[in-house]
Amino acid sequence: MGSAQAPVEVMHDWGVGDTLFGSDNAGNFDVPQIATSYDLAEDLSYVDITIRSDVMFQKDFGNETAEDWVYTFNDANAFTNPTSIHGQAGDFAALFGEAVVIDKYKFRLPFTNFDPRWLGNFLNDAAQSTVCFSKNVLDTQGADWMRENMIADGPFQVIEWFRDDHAFLEKRPDGHWRIDTMIDKISFYEIPEDSARVAMMNTGQADIAWVTIKNIPTLLTQGFKATSPEQRSNIHNIAWSGNYWETNHAVTGEPLERSGYCAHDLPWVGCTLGCPGDGTVDVDETSSSCKQPNDLTEAQNIRWALSVSIDREALNETLISGLGTVASMEYVDTTASYYEPRWDIPYDPNAAIEYMQKADTANWQEGNFEIAIWTGTEASNLGGEVNDAIAGMWLKLWPKMQISVIKSAYSIVRPGMVGRTNTIPYTSDCDEGASTIPFDFPHGMTETSLTRGGFGCGLEIPMEALTFLKVAKEPDIAKRIQYNIELMDYLHEQMLFTGTIQIPQLLVYNPNSVKEWVGYPCFFGGQGVNYEAIVPASH
Repeated sequence: MGSAQAPVEVMHDWGVGDTLFGSDNAGNFDVPQIATSYDLAEDLSYVDITIRSDVMFQKDFGNETAEDWVYTFNDANAFTNPTSIHGQAGDFAALFGEAVVIDKYKFRLPFTNFDPRWLGNFLNDAAQSTVCFSKNVLDTQGADWMRENMIADGPFQVIEWFRDDHAFLEKRPDGHWRIDTMIDKISFYEIPEDSARVAMMNTGQADIAWVTIKNIPTLLTQGFKATSPEQRSNIHNIAWSGNYWETNHAVTGEPLERSGYCAHDLPWVGCTLGCPGDGTVDVDETSSSCKQPNDLTEAQNIRWALSVSIDREALNETLISGLGTVASMEYVDTTASYYEPRWDIPYDPNAAIEYMQKADTANWQEGNFEIAIWTGTEASNLGGEVNDAIAGMWLKLWPKMQISVIKSAYSIVRPGMVGRTNTIPYTSDCDEGASTIPFDFPHGMTETSLTRGGFGCGLEIPMEALTFLKVAKEPDIAKRIQYNIELMDYLHEQMLFTGTIQIPQLLVYNPNSVKEWVGYPCFFGGQGVNYEAIVPASH
């Protein structure tokens, strides 16, 4: 049914459907879209949402009402519909209970677990969210017809959509409440090879294309232009996997299985076995009483040595022609107004050598140890090249270091990430690498025991779990920001995540076809947003 439609993120990114709330270029994530207002219960047990009364479904399927949104949420939510395959089935199940109609244009979403991101992340076109599906379509046409015919409420309606091949859209003939798009038809094609996408741009077969960033400078010299409709960069980040410091689950309090933790003395891993408290190492300042009192400090110094030996400016200039900027940590955008200069990671080879010489063993003092970095194999992944360059920087300072850059499919490392046994430094965004993610959001869930049973980024840090839970329950944005500042100070001090460069999400377009394209900040997606706002060159 609705939950079985095409990816709903793509539907609102491409303009096939609208979301309840949107974002703007000022960084606001509570801009009314389909919703006109909301009332949040004082005890945070529910939110009542009022929607516009003038929204019409495509192809004459009638006025959109609260009943349609209630159907959409309850069909999508794995809590109310265990067979849901909606993109947010699990997210909604963790957040919302059963939606109910209040009146024709008002409905209630009860919270099973309040999360301050309910509006900005789960009901917003800047993130994952959902579009609305018509209960009338289900009732009059049936579930089978509904699965094959995509009916939503956006400025574009679907002509044809074949998964992993193509999608043809057209401007809806009856108009749209939000925008009168200047585009009559738009076609999307799935072209796996980057070289083929570049060729299509050069031959005029494509007006817009996503290409790897290393090919963009050449296309710019040929007269093409690049833009970031999502207005975001992805932060290339090294997570120092193997630091499983939590001993008890952050919610249940149950003892955690930590198979293999501290079984080998790894330079970047601080061993906390024997520390007092329930996994509160460095949070309650009792680590000095640990069975291995120097190991935490030694590993911290080595992580700092490896981090300040990276020339981020050189990575930006040589690998992406200066199109990006330097990075600090996964959770912070170095270009944002909230960014604190004290979170910088300087390039200082002399300091790197001094940090390394603080190691307890003579071999490690010379950087004589084995280390691997994992990166994916996707052709679009620049991480492999970044990691190769970083390996070269480390070898320049420590020629005896044995470095491996592992370029393998994610499926190879996933079992260790889920099972909390991985000790290989992991380069990914750990789900929070988008520079546009609001700073007041709860951060770091995948680096804690909170996601046990699912993906984890190779660390379980008590301070992150404590802060995540505290921020997730805090309705005051100023307090959330202060809690996160304290977390960032801690993570920077410990250097548990080493950012390298921020890589912009760019699309290339032909100025002979496209005159202007203004998007909005987005932290989920990757294929562009706000296509309905494109101004053709003919206008």
